[in-house]
Amino acid sequence: MNVLAPMSELLFRTSWWILAAAVGGIAAFVVGNRRLDKKMQRIGLAVVVLAAVLGLLRFFFPTPRERMEMRTRAIVRAVDHGDWNALKSLLDADTAVCNRTRLLVAGRDNIVQMTRGNCEHFHVQSVSVLGMESRQTDTDVTVSLEVYSEQDPTLGRPETSSWQMDYEQSGSDWVLDKITLLRIGVEGSDTQNFNPSAY
Repeated sequence: MNVLAPMSELLFRTSWWILAAAVGGIAAFVVGNRRLDKKMQRIGLAVVVLAAVLGLLRFFFPTPRERMEMRTRAIVRAVDHGDWNALKSLLDADTAVCNRTRLLVAGRDNIVQMTRGNCEHFHVQSVSVLGMESRQTDTDVTVSLEVYSEQDPTLGRPETSSWQMDYEQSGSDWVLDKITLLRIGVEGSDTQNFNPSAY
């Protein structure tokens, strides 16, 4: 079992405690300054510097979960902008799109072709991410997201859908193995015969 991944998550992904440490360090420095307590000032300053260093590390060295979240957002953004070259670069040769029960399309070129064709056919106006969460288990990262879209079949009214992106580590790279459509609409329409690239 990989114990380094949880440690990196603790250090770099959990930003709330970095912010809390920075605020606490500033408070300690201010109190020390008012009391002319040099020791407290030094402790407060050290905590602030440590929080700043960890914040910079988190920015320049994102965890695999954060990188896959950014990649997932980039995929949605590429569809929204109709940037098919960007979409192609974000997929992998053997990436597959499926629903809960069956494979819908496989292969980077086929996915791009289908997505482009359906976006044009349904006159998709916009696609954006409403919410996202991710989890990592050793060499696998799963990103779950809620997508908001507007298209002609819904008369411009927003439609939501739920998706899951499954990434696998391959050497030093991360491969997008599977994109799964989980739900369409608030009540969860039947996705079995639905073409996911329409959204």
